[in-house]
Amino acid sequence: RTMIPPSTSHGEEFSGDVTILFHFQDVPVPRNTLGKVDWYLSGAISRVSVDGKFTGALGTAAIFHPAGKFQVEKILVVGLGPRVQVDSSVLKVAARELRGMVDRLHARNIQIVPPHLPHITQQEAIDHLSATLRWPGESSADAPTFTFLTNTNEDCT
Repeated sequence: RTMIPPSTSHGEEFSGDVTILFHFQDVPVPRNTLGKVDWYLSGAISRVSVDGKFTGALGTAAIFHPAGKFQVEKILVVGLGPRVQVDSSVLKVAARELRGMVDRLHARNIQIVPPHLPHITQQEAIDHLSATLRWPGESSADAPTFTFLTNTNEDCT
């Protein structure tokens, strides 16, 4: 049986310092764009999840080095907790944590693939994340650049 790789249309868009994706605590197998990235990383995301090293709980994160499989230096997977409990307040907490991580990584060019959520549209998720990622009083010259990418919607369950 031949394995056919998933489409790379979204992964080929990855560039810059860091690409950020989200994972839920109660979703055992990465799905959508995260699932495609996991496939290209030979199951690295699934392995750290199965090994208990990354639970997907709110405030947790795992960093991966794509070793040339994507045109980005690092892939950061951020936990959001249980999927059905993710609301605007959870997104704001995650964004504050995320901004701290981005600062510690000294990342300047960041791409974010917003999560698929049951009660929040992708645009609303982007709005909540982008509003919280800006620091008060930060000039645009000092601020990192955040770009939001489309999350594939092949399996939103």
